[in-house]
Amino acid sequence: MRSYIKRLRYLGGSGLHFSSFSQITSRKYHHNLPILDFYKKTTGESISEDHLSVLKKKHPHIDEVTHDRLQCILQILQKFGITPEEACRNLHVFSMNPITMDNYGEILRECGFVSVSAKHIIKYHTLVKSRTIARLKKEGLLPTDFEMEQTILDKFQEWPASSKTLQNFSDSDTSILKIRMNVLERFLHWKLSVTSEEFRKYCKNYLPLKHKPMSDIQEAINIAQNDIKFDNAGIRRNGFVISADPLHTKLILENVSTLAGMDIRDVLKIEPAILKNNYNSLIQVRDVLEEFRISEEAQRRCLKVYCMRPETVRERLEELRSLKEYQVLSTNPRILLLVIHKKKMLNRLTKIESAKKQCYSLNHLVSSTKVFNNYINSFGDKVCGRDIATLISSSLNTLPAHETGGQAELARRVLHQLRRHKYWLHVAMNVIDENIQFLKNKFDDRIIFNNCLILLYPVAEVKYYIDSLLSMRKGRETNDSLKEDLAYNNVHFNSLSDDQILSLVLYTIEKKYHFSGDGIWARQDGMRVVTQTN
Repeated sequence: MRSYIKRLRYLGGSGLHFSSFSQITSRKYHHNLPILDFYKKTTGESISEDHLSVLKKKHPHIDEVTHDRLQCILQILQKFGITPEEACRNLHVFSMNPITMDNYGEILRECGFVSVSAKHIIKYHTLVKSRTIARLKKEGLLPTDFEMEQTILDKFQEWPASSKTLQNFSDSDTSILKIRMNVLERFLHWKLSVTSEEFRKYCKNYLPLKHKPMSDIQEAINIAQNDIKFDNAGIRRNGFVISADPLHTKLILENVSTLAGMDIRDVLKIEPAILKNNYNSLIQVRDVLEEFRISEEAQRRCLKVYCMRPETVRERLEELRSLKEYQVLSTNPRILLLVIHKKKMLNRLTKIESAKKQCYSLNHLVSSTKVFNNYINSFGDKVCGRDIATLISSSLNTLPAHETGGQAELARRVLHQLRRHKYWLHVAMNVIDENIQFLKNKFDDRIIFNNCLILLYPVAEVKYYIDSLLSMRKGRETNDSLKEDLAYNNVHFNSLSDDQILSLVLYTIEKKYHFSGDGIWARQDGMRVVTQTN
């Protein structure tokens, strides 16, 4: 029953039916608020507007309870023998998260409470943290001869009796929470070799762990080990796996078979924090990424994006795609890092602009503070070579894979060519991108690859000479200044191949600078930097 209720809750609460609560089956609400209609049908009394204002202060969001949520809450309460009338006398239950409320009730039942009432669920934290076992027995909430520690130990059936030892806590100064956490720590040490320090971190960082039924914790570990195939070390490193809701995890495994082109189990082992998201959100995030044409490779490089809310992912992508920096870097397989670190990235772009630096790269936008500060405070401009190679190789997407050896090999070969130029790391990414876009309209990718050094040069300069040479190849006349620049003996312009045209453009630009490489500074803003070779 509990699993059924929780499943319906995760699926949105639809399809619930309550034959025992016939008074709420109608969806017609006199006040347009399900809770008010339910209250009147149950008690025969109406809640005035003034009283509702008071209730909203005492029980936040009670007026926002939907029909489905109301039914889900009542079904959970019914499981503990709590009637609609009792619920109306304790309206705070309708302000509680249904799953949290269910967990509280299960823990109280698990700990031997004679009965579980609405007041007990509402005062759960007081009962388990502040009241001693002796006081709970005195108040009649626990049987007088009840052994709390032994009862909790008995919940762990797979734990050998030979490994279980009683600590013999005193009822007079011990709370339920203290005994539960003591037993749980010992179980996790036996099951996963969790140390006391690790357990303290779990309790501090993953608050739900303290208030999860032992059955849920055992099932969560079982799924992690036997279905997802986490090893013990992996579970210990990611303590939230222990406190994950098992049904929540099952719904992910059942409804999301793959992410980023990978089996969902492999994805979870790489990025366990995805378990904190719900399966509907994972599907929506995947749809958003497909809509924005984010490749599966880019998704695999940044699986953390699946830990985010789909609305946030969409909002950030819509904002980023209007930025020229994003447009230039959009083919980079690490592009989703800009989505993850959007605020940091925008802040850094402002600092880069203030520092009048032109050569930024994705690495500068998302790297550690130390790396970025070194870059922003250093003399001159320098870009990340890997980002340049990625931009060029990913843009040359029509080259046959069997010739290039794949994307990684193509990037390596591009780097090999670029390193021949001593200033190659001091060219702005947008200059390279503009050259790529221009050249792809004139030449095929193989020609561009063969002459990729030309991508480092000012766009206006490259465009001027290419357009001129293409015109000369067609036999058109040129102006005198251009004839002087292109005064080469034994060159038949009408016979030049595309490869030769790009080579000649590069030669023509550099000859004015005695082939020193200084041609990349022509007609560019920014200052020349000290030569650095990589």
